[in-house]
Amino acid sequence: MAVAREGKRRVRDIVVAFLGWYAVTQVVSVAALPMALRHFNALPDRGYAFARVLGILLVSLLLWLGTSYGLLRNTSGGAWLATLLVVVLSLLALLFRGEADGDGRRGGLGLLSGLLPSWTYIFGVELLFFLAFGAWTWVRSHDPAISHTEQPMDLMFINGIWSSATYPPRDPWLAGYAISYYYFGYWMISTLAHLSGQLPEIAYNVGQACWFGLLVTASFGVGYNLYRLGSKEDGREKDSEVATDRLNVEGAGGVFPFLAGLLTAVAVALSSNLHVILEWLYAQGVRMGGLIQLVDVYNFPERAEVTRKWYIDSGWTWWWRASRVIEDIDLNGNHIEIIDEFPIFSYVLSDNHPHLLAMPFVLLVVAIALNWFSADGPAGGATKAHQDEDAGEEQIRTGSFFADLSAQVSSVYSALGTGGLLLVIAAAGALLFLNTWDFPPYWLLLVLVAMLTGVRRSGDSVVVLRRALTRGAIVGVTVVLGALVLYMPYFLTAQSQAGGILPNLLHPTRLPQFLVMFGHFLLAGAGLVVLGWREGRPRVEVLVTAAILVLGLPLVFLVTTGLLSANAAGEADGLLASIIQRRLGEPWTFLLMGGLTAATLSLLWQRLDGPGDGTKATTFVLCLFAIGSLLTYLPEFVYLRDNFGTRMNTVFKFYYQSWLLFGIAAAYAIACYLGRAVRRIGEGGGGAALPVLGFAPSVLSLLLIVASLVYPVAGAYAKIKGFGTREPTLDGLAYVGEEELAVIDWIRRNTRPESVILEAKGASYRVNTGRVSAATGRATLLGWDGHEAQWRGRAYGEMAKGRDEAIREVYQFPRPSTLEETLDRWRIDYVLVGPEERAQYGVTPVLEYRLGQILELAYEQGSYRIYRAKGVTDR
Repeated sequence: MAVAREGKRRVRDIVVAFLGWYAVTQVVSVAALPMALRHFNALPDRGYAFARVLGILLVSLLLWLGTSYGLLRNTSGGAWLATLLVVVLSLLALLFRGEADGDGRRGGLGLLSGLLPSWTYIFGVELLFFLAFGAWTWVRSHDPAISHTEQPMDLMFINGIWSSATYPPRDPWLAGYAISYYYFGYWMISTLAHLSGQLPEIAYNVGQACWFGLLVTASFGVGYNLYRLGSKEDGREKDSEVATDRLNVEGAGGVFPFLAGLLTAVAVALSSNLHVILEWLYAQGVRMGGLIQLVDVYNFPERAEVTRKWYIDSGWTWWWRASRVIEDIDLNGNHIEIIDEFPIFSYVLSDNHPHLLAMPFVLLVVAIALNWFSADGPAGGATKAHQDEDAGEEQIRTGSFFADLSAQVSSVYSALGTGGLLLVIAAAGALLFLNTWDFPPYWLLLVLVAMLTGVRRSGDSVVVLRRALTRGAIVGVTVVLGALVLYMPYFLTAQSQAGGILPNLLHPTRLPQFLVMFGHFLLAGAGLVVLGWREGRPRVEVLVTAAILVLGLPLVFLVTTGLLSANAAGEADGLLASIIQRRLGEPWTFLLMGGLTAATLSLLWQRLDGPGDGTKATTFVLCLFAIGSLLTYLPEFVYLRDNFGTRMNTVFKFYYQSWLLFGIAAAYAIACYLGRAVRRIGEGGGGAALPVLGFAPSVLSLLLIVASLVYPVAGAYAKIKGFGTREPTLDGLAYVGEEELAVIDWIRRNTRPESVILEAKGASYRVNTGRVSAATGRATLLGWDGHEAQWRGRAYGEMAKGRDEAIREVYQFPRPSTLEETLDRWRIDYVLVGPEERAQYGVTPVLEYRLGQILELAYEQGSYRIYRAKGVTDR
C-alpha cells in the first residue's frame, strides 16, 4: 500500500508540474499574442505558431533588463510584473495599429478576432504543442537524473540565476564572479520556474520538455507558412478549389499546408542522421561490409552488437555514436573527435545546453525574416517605401550618394516600422545572448532578406546590386548596433575563449561521412535547386562568377596558407606533401558544398536582378539552403581557434544550424513536389510534368527521413533502459543520497543566496564534485575548473589564482592563526565536510576536530557536517 501511495504521489507531482508549466506558457503566449498578430501580419497564420516563443522571449527579456538596471528583482513577483508589462505592450501594439496595416482602421481590441487564423489551425497548433510537450515530459520522467556529461553544469547555471535576486547572476562555481557564458536560455528556464513556482531540479526536466514542444510547434509554423505562401503565389490555393473539388490539398483548410508543417517539424526536431539506419541493420544481423568500410565511422562496428532487438540496445555507444560520425585523423593516424550533434540527439542525451535552448528562438528569427520578405513592407507602408526607393534610384542617377543612402534608410525603416525594427533587434540580438554561434547565420539571413526585399527591376544590374548592398548594410549595421545597446549589460561581463580564425589545411571532411550526416536533406536540397532553376534559370556569367568566388577564393586561401604554414614549420616538403595528398584524396565534400553554395547564390542573384522570377517562398527557402550550405562549407577551410585546438567545436556549432536550415528546405521541397503530384492526380494527370531530377530525390529523401525516425524511439528507450524499469519523477536530484539531499535542503532554507559555501574542488565531468553548489546556487571557491577555463579564456588564470591552495589549506591544515584569515580573504561563510572532501583531501577525525574548535558546527547529519564562520548568521 505504501509503495502504491508513493507511486500515485509521484504521478500526481509529474502531472502538477506539467500542467503548472503548461498554464504559465499559455499565459505568456496569450500575453504576446496581440503583438504577434500585429508584427507577423504577412504570414498566413499571423504568427500564431510563434506567439508562445515570442512571449517567453519578451517576458524573460523584460525581467532581465529590469533586474540589470535595478528596476525589478529576479523573483516570482518580478517575473509576473514582466508578464504584465508584455500584456500592456501587446495591447498598445494592437490598439495603435495605425495606417501601417493598410486597412484604414485605427485598430483596437475588436480587431483581434479578425486577425486570428482559423480555429482549426489554432486547435492544431495547441494540440501539437500539448502532445509534444506532454510526450517529452513523459520521457524525461523516466530519465530525470541530472547525473552525467555536462548536466550538472546546466543545473548550476539555472540555480545560480534562480537564486540571484539582483544583477549580475552569480557563478556558483567561481565565488566572487558573475556567470560568464551565454546564459539567456538558462535565464528563460529560471523565469518560467519563478512563474510556475517550481524548483530548478524540476524545471530542468519539465523545461526541456517544454522546449521540445516549442521546437516542434515553431518548426511546424515555419513549414506551414512557407507552403501556404508558395501556394498563394503560384495559384495552387485558388485553383485547387476548382481543379480538385474531391480533394482539397492546398488551401487554408487543406491537408497539405498542415502536412508541410508536420514534415518540417519531423525533419528538424525528430529525424536523425542516417547512421541510425546502419546501426539498426547491423543489430538485426545484416552484413554491410563494403558500406561500413566506406563510411568508416569511429568504433563502428567494433563496439556494435548483433542484438536482433528493435531498439538495438548495445549500451550507450550506438545512439551516442550518431553524434560522432565525422572524424578527423592527425598526421600520426590518431583519431580526432569531431562533434556532429543534431536536435533529437541533444534531447535524448538531455543536456540543456545553449545550442538546444536557442533553437526555438532561431526559428522565431526565421519567421520574422519570412514575414518581412513576404510583406515586402507592410501593406499600406509599401507605397511610401517604394516612393523612397524611386527617389533613391533618381539620386543614384544624379550621383548624390548620401541622399540615396538617406532614401534607402527611410525605405528600410518604413518597411519594418518602429515596432517591427525593435522586434528584429530583440529577437536577433537574443541569439548573441542565447548561443553566440547562432547569430552570424541569422544576421546573414536578415541581410539577404533586406537585399532581396523592395528592390525592383531597373534594367541596370550595377544599380540593383548597389541598392541591394546598401539595404543589406543598413539592416546589418542596425541589428548589430541595436543588439549591442539592448543587451549591453551582458556584453559588459561576457568573456570568451575565442582566439581568432585558423586555416583547416589537413582535415577535409570525408564525403561518405558527410552524406551519413546530411545525405537525406541534400537529396531534397537537390530537388529544391531544380525547383528554383525551373522558376528562373541564372545566366551563365552569373554561374561562372559564383563558382570562381565560392570555389576559387578558398582554394587560393588554402594554397597560400599551406605554403606559409609549411615554411614556418621548417618542414616545407613534408607538410606540403601531406596537405596536397589529403586535399586531392578527399576533395568531394569541398566540391559538393561549394558547388551547391555557388548554384544557390546564383539562383538568388537571378531573383535579385529579376524580381519577377520565382515565388517568394521558394526564394526564401533558397536563402536558408544557401546559408546552410555555407555553414557546412566553411569548416572545410577555416575554423575558430579555441581551447580545444581543433575544428571540433566549429563543425559542431555550424552543422547544428545547418541541420535546422537543411531540414526546413528539405521539407519544403518534398511538400512542393508531393503537393504537385497529388494535384496532377486530382486533375486527371493534366498540367505540367513533374521534373524527375527534382521529384525522385525528394521522394527518396522523404523515405530516408521516415526511416531515421527509429532514432528518437529506440534511442530514448535504450538510454532509459526501458520505460518500466524505474519510478517516474521529474526531480533531477532524486538519484542523490538522502543525506546529501538533506544538506542541500538545509542550505537552501538556512543560508542567504549570496553565501559562499566551501566544498571540495570540482573536476569536469565528475558529477559528485561541485554538486552542492550546483544544486543550491550558493557559490563555492572553485567548481569544475576545466569548464571555467573554457568560459573565461585567458582571464581565467588570474581569477583562479590561489583558490586551489586556499581549499587545501582549509581542509588539510586548519590552524587558528591562518584559517580565519583564509576564510575572510575569500569571504567564505560556511565549510562543508562530506564524503567527497574526506576522500579528496584526506580529512581525518583529528582535522575535523580542529575545524570544530575554530568554527561553529551549524549542521550535522550522518556523514555530513557544515561549519559556520564566526560572525556569520543564518537566514
